[in-house]
Amino acid sequence: MSPLPDAAPGPERQVRRPVRMCVRCDAITDRPVVVSEVHQATGPGFNVYACPDCAPRFPPVPDVLSLLPDTPHGEGQR
Repeated sequence: MSPLPDAAPGPERQVRRPVRMCVRCDAITDRPVVVSEVHQATGPGFNVYACPDCAPRFPPVPDVLSLLPDTPHGEGQR
């Protein structure tokens, strides 16, 4: 493996790739794909990952801003 372009100069070092477990098949992958974002009312949320083989079986992650209503703040039902 080659170092990242912005790595510190010096002896060649190996870059550690992200490793995650697939939510569908439980395989460990170094090429994780985000398939869901879990938002929390309190505390930080988290991402759910799948391996490249299982990722196409999940619907695309929606853009959070597209989930908001079209009415401006202060108008509409309460």
